Amino acid sequence: MTEMAQEHYPNEVGTSLVGCYSDDGFEASVLDLAPLSPDSKGQRTSFYRGTVGLRKFFAKLRQTFSGKRHYVGEWHSHPDGAPTPSGTDDRNQLDITMDTKTNCPECILIIVGGPNFNEMGVFVYSRKQGKITLYLMQNEEI
Repeated sequence: MTEMAQEHYPNEVGTSLVGCYSDDGFEASVLDLAPLSPDSKGQRTSFYRGTVGLRKFFAKLRQTFSGKRHYVGEWHSHPDGAPTPSGTDDRNQLDITMDTKTNCPECILIIVGGPNFNEMGVFVYSRKQGKITLYLMQNEEI
């Protein structure tokens, strides 16, 4: 994530997260990143994650791993900014969580930010509990 963020600096960038859940559903593992869709658009303070090719990517992923790896959330960068979700980020993640077609009732959001992308925030958006902050490391804590 950090490498991709640095490649696209000073614009935001991001992709979907690939992972799996424990058998009891209480733990998620982020194992990989989906490719950056060619229709994605990053600007200094905004990012639109495109969709071209993702349906095919996730279908092949499910087949290759017998349904054990799939979409678990999103990540994106906040160049030189705090690794905390904006109001738009919150709305987008809650929309994904509430959309039964995505089958992701607990959606992960990772944001990398700060100088040199050395700060990170990890959040879960839950249908039942709303936004939960799992991890927040900002520069003053380093």
